[in-house]
Amino acid sequence: MMAVGEFIAWELINISLEFTATAWVGLPRWLVAVVAVNLVTHPALVFIVSAFGRSPLFVLTCEAAVVCVEAFLLMLAYGFVRWRSLMVLSLLMNCASYVIGALLTH
Repeated sequence: MMAVGEFIAWELINISLEFTATAWVGLPRWLVAVVAVNLVTHPALVFIVSAFGRSPLFVLTCEAAVVCVEAFLLMLAYGFVRWRSLMVLSLLMNCASYVIGALLTH
């Protein structure tokens, strides 16, 4: 299990990466939205991966679930009319943080 300080640091890095990758969207309160969805999904992802293993297939499956959950939460905030663009934004956010995280930890 990771220490609290390490968890907070990774949370801040994750939020920073995901916001930076999508800062151009121009939606109102976008930073708040990115922080909110990450505070819901990232701790759960860290707990699940820590508890059940870090095999690449398992982690990617969990990341796919996170993309769907975050997209749904964004749709709740911005409306289901934008579902395609919010799904793409969620995918982009999570790809950016996954790739950078993988590079930083290997």
